Amino acid sequence: MRRLLGLAAIAAGAWWLFGRRGRGGGERVAVGYADGSAVTLEEGAPQRERMLEIARAALAR
Repeated sequence: MRRLLGLAAIAAGAWWLFGRRGRGGGERVAVGYADGSAVTLEEGAPQRERMLEIARAALAR
C-alpha cells in the first residue's frame, strides 16, 4: 500500500511539473482586484506587454 501511495505521489508530481512546462511556458499577467476577482491578460494584448515591461523594470532594480 505504501509503494502504491508513493508511486501515485511521484506520478502526480511529474504530471504537475510537466503540465506547467507545456502551457506556453512564458510569462503570465494576472490582475487581481480587492473584491477577489482576477483577470488574466492573453498573449499579444497590448496591455499585457506594457505590464510586462513595467514588471521587468521593477525586478531589474
